[in-house]
Order: sequence, then C-alpha cells, then structure tokens
Amino acid sequence: MMKQLARAAACLTIGALFLSGCSMLTAQGRQERAYTRYVHKMSAGRVKQQKRFASKGNTMPITPMSEPTVSSEGSGPESVGDGNSAAGESGGQ
Repeated sequence: MMKQLARAAACLTIGALFLSGCSMLTAQGRQERAYTRYVHKMSAGRVKQQKRFASKGNTMPITPMSEPTVSSEGSGPESVGDGNSAAGESGGQ
C-alpha cells in the first residue's frame, strides 16, 4: 500500500514538472511575471487616481460673465490698410 502511494506521488511529481506551469521558472517566465505585476500595479494606480479626481469634482472656480468692454484708446493703428479704400470694397480702382 505504501509502495503504491509513493509510486503515485512520484508519477504526479514528474507529471507536474512537464506541465506549462513550470515555464514560470525560466528567465522569460520571470520577465512575464514582472511585466504582469507592473501592469497590474500601474492600472490599479490609475484607477485610484481617477477615483480621487472624481471625488474632488470640478475644482475650477466659476467666474461670472462680464460685459465685453471696448477701449477707445489704442496703443497702435486700428487698421492696416492704406486708407484709400472703404471698409467693404475690394481695393481695386
């Protein structure tokens, strides 16, 4: 009975070594696990940041709209034209 149990355990152990789960012990497997942890950590941080920003709401102060003011005193010329043509014409003679 004990011999059969030992033989079954040995067969299970050998079978487990050939399964794909052992590929995680290779260099590429370690890199894949590290990348998976990195992606998980970054996505969790992004979700946490989005929740934090959503809880704060709109923090921009709302300023009342004021009437536009037109200044009559200018620091330079108001038009660039030569002054000979009227405002709506094409400028030809």
